[in-house]
Amino acid sequence: MLVHIQSRHFSLSTALSKYIKTKLQVMLGRYEAKIISLNVSLFDINGPKGGEDKCCKIVIKINGTSSIVVQETAVDLYVAINTCSRRARRAVKRQLSVHPRARTKISDVLLPIDEDPDLQNTII
Repeated sequence: MLVHIQSRHFSLSTALSKYIKTKLQVMLGRYEAKIISLNVSLFDINGPKGGEDKCCKIVIKINGTSSIVVQETAVDLYVAINTCSRRARRAVKRQLSVHPRARTKISDVLLPIDEDPDLQNTII
């Protein structure tokens, strides 16, 4: 699982980078065979002004399906990372748990009249 981390408007420390990689490995390690890459973007919206402006955005590329994008904004960057990683795990689980048999057409479910001899003479 390839993890790419980028930060905007602040410098990314090695401790924060290690924390993100560990957190994502714990949360998404179960789905590692299906995940192609993880792009994590961290940014401070207001800069030095303060407020609820630390944002974490995770883009997950899964093999054979479309990308999943999860974003969270909080006062503390670690809270945003934790919440975003939990939401990412839930989204990946939901995306990968869709069964192909659940998407059957109505024509596959209904029995055609031509195949059932009892229904051939009935008037609908």
